[in-house]
Amino acid sequence: MTRTDARGSLRIWLVALAACWGCGGAGDGYQRFAVQGTVEHDGKPLKTGVITFLPGGDGAAGTANVVDGAFSIPTTEGLSPGAYRVEVYSIQPTGKKIPSSDDPSIQVDETANIVSKNFNAATTLKAEIPPGGPKEPLAFKVASPGPESKRRGSR
Repeated sequence: MTRTDARGSLRIWLVALAACWGCGGAGDGYQRFAVQGTVEHDGKPLKTGVITFLPGGDGAAGTANVVDGAFSIPTTEGLSPGAYRVEVYSIQPTGKKIPSSDDPSIQVDETANIVSKNFNAATTLKAEIPPGGPKEPLAFKVASPGPESKRRGSR
């Protein structure tokens, strides 16, 4: 794993931890609602990834795995009414082998986030959970990083 990949993996771990910070379920004082939806990547269902909902104020955060373009958060871990910042990550092998950061004599698969930072670290995605919960599944469209971000070394 490269240093950039290690930082990306750490960022995802920290986002997941932050998302779960408000996931105490029953007893945390938040009214929660189940949330389901879809994530489309470059016009197709996102094969695998993680979607995180971070409240804009006081409220329950949530996170879910995306599989074949679909995600679901059960009521026990659900979102409370309010505005959310939404982040989507999908770490995938690039097809290249690189020296391991633990043992440079060993080659490992290089990985990279295939979703542009405009939909995670610098997200423009938003969601609003109404009182009573969403009446329909949420839908998000994300894209791969553009050539300009690849030139800067972003993933």
